[in-house]
Amino acid sequence: MSVDASLSNKSDAATPSARRVTQRKVMALAIIGVTAFLALVGAQLTRFFIGGSAVLQPGSVAPQDIRAPRRITFISEAETNRQRDLAAASVAPVFTAPDAQIARQQLGIARDLMNKIAQIRANKSTSDTQRIAALMALPTLGLNETTARLILAEDDTGWARIDTQVIVLLDEVLRIPIHPDNMDSVKAQLPSRISLNFNANESTIITTLAAALLVPNTSYDAAATDLARQKARESVPPVERTYEQNEIIIRSGQIVSQADVEVLDKLNLQRPIMNWSDLVAAIVLAALAVATIGGAMLYGPAGAMRLRIRHTALSASVFVSAVFLSRALLTNHSLLPFVAPLVAVGIVIGGWSGTLPGTVSMAFLAVLVGLPMDQPAELITFWLASGVIAVLAMRHFQRISDFVRAGALAWLAQLLVLLAFHLSGIALDNAMQLATLTLVATVGSLIAAALAPSMLYLSGMALDISTPFQLHELSRPSHPLIQQMLMQAPGTYHHSLMVANLAEQAAERIGADSLMTRVGAYYHDIGKIVHPYFFIENQVEGMNVHDQLDPHTSSRILQNHVSDGMELARKYRLPMRVRAFIQEHHGTTKTGYQYARASQASSEPVDDTPFRYSGPRPQSRETALVMLADGCEAAVRARRPSALEETDAVLRKVISERIADHQLDDSELTLRDLETIRQSFLDTLRGAYHPRIEYPELGKQPATKALPAEGLQETLVKEAPTVVQVKNEGA
Repeated sequence: MSVDASLSNKSDAATPSARRVTQRKVMALAIIGVTAFLALVGAQLTRFFIGGSAVLQPGSVAPQDIRAPRRITFISEAETNRQRDLAAASVAPVFTAPDAQIARQQLGIARDLMNKIAQIRANKSTSDTQRIAALMALPTLGLNETTARLILAEDDTGWARIDTQVIVLLDEVLRIPIHPDNMDSVKAQLPSRISLNFNANESTIITTLAAALLVPNTSYDAAATDLARQKARESVPPVERTYEQNEIIIRSGQIVSQADVEVLDKLNLQRPIMNWSDLVAAIVLAALAVATIGGAMLYGPAGAMRLRIRHTALSASVFVSAVFLSRALLTNHSLLPFVAPLVAVGIVIGGWSGTLPGTVSMAFLAVLVGLPMDQPAELITFWLASGVIAVLAMRHFQRISDFVRAGALAWLAQLLVLLAFHLSGIALDNAMQLATLTLVATVGSLIAAALAPSMLYLSGMALDISTPFQLHELSRPSHPLIQQMLMQAPGTYHHSLMVANLAEQAAERIGADSLMTRVGAYYHDIGKIVHPYFFIENQVEGMNVHDQLDPHTSSRILQNHVSDGMELARKYRLPMRVRAFIQEHHGTTKTGYQYARASQASSEPVDDTPFRYSGPRPQSRETALVMLADGCEAAVRARRPSALEETDAVLRKVISERIADHQLDDSELTLRDLETIRQSFLDTLRGAYHPRIEYPELGKQPATKALPAEGLQETLVKEAPTVVQVKNEGA
């Protein structure tokens, strides 16, 4: 079947399924939009229905005595909270004691790497250039050429001393608490811990090796930190001015002042009067907010139609809740609005739904919350400037320090707004007010910087919401599963890296989630670490255990790496979207080589059902990309095309076979996407597998040409409908 015909069949077969998925999403998004609209209208009108029965304005005459229904502190409430927040913020984070197991693990890694360096140094059969390249390729160390040359320049006695000093230095340093915040300072102190018997070059080598092997050995103790901050808050005594219960606030016939109205508001005894203009304004604002934010979600880079409904629903819920709570708690307070962590709402929505929805949401949140305040222009500008800057600063966040940076930028924007609105003179009272607001804004920025990552982390854990913060954590080479794959199944590890590179580049070109694609590719074959020796990329050449197995058993073993991967994913709590890559990257394809062996051994047609993976087929563009990258990378590596045209033919064949087998019907990939993917794969593979020339060494016989790397044969043959004559099967 030709590629074009396959693409046509794919389009025809996928249309009903894609249409059903689209209809369900449109219906769900419509329900979310209508619900958010009604909730926003209600949130804006709550002040007309919730509160006391008094309706008094400054200058009016009180019709009766109004008494305090309860004892209340109202004048110094905001100041007390500010001082308590400052006391809590001044408490330094508390960390756990250093983990000895981490130190032992790093020392073991250090010894292994030092042994590898010694082996490379001792290999005199290779040139210095090759040995330098081998040193620079060592994992974890990240050696540059200068350091590699220094290592090779050392004599055996000197290297033995360096080897010992590195282990001794690591053993000493890993006993002190190390966490991300003090990692740089610990590394900076390494040279001072090295014995003075070493010269400058030796000290440089030792420092470089030891610094590369340092990892955090302590973790943030949230419970102890919260307890310390709570104690700090409790140590601040409140400053009170009170009204006792039944004490008269306003006497009958008294002219009501602005101060009296403030007391009524604080006691929730004052209720404004609603008229038709208030209702119309609430409806217009709610409709405009829902339409604009919804449009940003639909047409932004992430796209609400491509995100899970859970992301959109949660973003809408947080936005509406923020409007409702802010209007209920911040109105009629002078300092509390400046400490409210509304910036965190924009950051969180941006993390869930994308930068554009986060920015637009922050703009409307500032307007909806700021309009009923005493100083609407100042507060709207205050929240709008800080929120938009914070969301934009978090476009590519990866670590906790990014939240601190966003909080600092938000605080700087708030400070500039305060200066613009309050720096109108040099009066002492104005300067004191500005200083107070600056301190309160500082507390608010700190709270927002702490609240945003907490919400993102908790949503990821409790609601299985995949956020960039969580995905960046999963993509780190230090993740336990990736470390296990590197150590136990190195062939699978390097294959996964290549698949990730292919899929990520293609995802960027078609507008898919490139970060999710990369992380999913890292973990798609994680199940192979359970029995790595059953897969050819991890086997010694000529020792394939599948040669001794019947086709059905061999096929079941290969298929089991999917279920093994899902079990590991559940154990390590990988998000559902990452687990989907494990389940869907083979879809319902056949283990082709085993099926071909079974067919050759039988005189009757063989049912292919036992030889097919259980699936499901890829349900998203991202998982479909990994399926295609997995197959194309394996096919190109196994067939070793010598020309770009041959590589292109291999890619077209793999893609057309997936289409003919209906593996892409549910993936929402378009014909244009598939062509873009093919071209992206071709560009990436051209750089990865370009031909190289062998440079002869003077005075030596030309070296025997090295055998090409062994391909992933099972992946190749399972993707081809014809029998491939390959003896060793098992990947």
